[in-house]
Amino acid sequence: MRDPRPRTIEDVETPLSRSEVRRYLGYPGDVAPQHQVDELLEHWMQEAVRCARPRAIYMVLPVATLDQHRVCLQTPAGIRELRGSVGKFLAGSRYVAAFIATAGSEIDRLAGDLGRSGKALEAMVVAAVGAERAEAAEYAVIEQLNERAEPGGLATTLPYSPGYCGMVLTEQTGLFALFGDDTVGVTLSSECVMTPLRSVSGLIGIGPSHEIEDQARPCDRCELVGCNMRR
Repeated sequence: MRDPRPRTIEDVETPLSRSEVRRYLGYPGDVAPQHQVDELLEHWMQEAVRCARPRAIYMVLPVATLDQHRVCLQTPAGIRELRGSVGKFLAGSRYVAAFIATAGSEIDRLAGDLGRSGKALEAMVVAAVGAERAEAAEYAVIEQLNERAEPGGLATTLPYSPGYCGMVLTEQTGLFALFGDDTVGVTLSSECVMTPLRSVSGLIGIGPSHEIEDQARPCDRCELVGCNMRR
C-alpha cells in the first residue's frame, strides 16, 4: 500500500443499479413506478448510460497523524492536512486513499439540454443516472483498494466526503491539491463545486481489519438518522 502514485480507473464495469437510480429519484425501495412512468424511466436510463463515462483517480498515502478533527498525510511534497470528523470516520487507519470519481461531462450536457427544453422529469432521470454512475466509479476505487488491502490483513472504511458529517465543503481544495492537474477532467470552482456536477470526491481509510471492524459503521453513530445517504 506504500505506492503514493495516482492510479486511474478508466473502465467501470459495474452495471447500472436501477433501484439506486429510483432511490435518487425519491422512490422508496418497496414502491415501483407506474407502468407508463417506468417506461419513460427505462428509456432515459438507457440513454444516460450510453453517454456516461464513469472513471476515477485515487492515491494511497500513509497517515502521519490522526486525531478527532484532522488527518495529516505523508505525500511526496510533504505533510498535507485535512480537517473534519476524521477521528470518527477514519479511526484505525494507517493509510488514507484520496479519490475523485465522475460520471463524465456528457451526462451533464444531456441533463442540461433536457431541462432547458422543458423536459424536467427526463432531466431528473438522467441526473440520477449520473449520480449512480459516479457512485459506481467510487465503488470501483473501493474494490481495487480491497484487492490490495486484504492480502495484508487490512480493510477499508466507508468513503468520507467533504460536505458531509463534519467535513466542510472547502476541504475539497486540499483534497484536489493532492492530485495537481490530474483530476480525470473534474474541476473545482472557487465555491468548491465540482464540474461535472455528477462527481464525488473523498477519503477512504485503510487499516488493520480488526481495528476497522471494531469501529463498525460510522453512520451508526451519526445524529442525522433521516439522511438518505445512510449505509
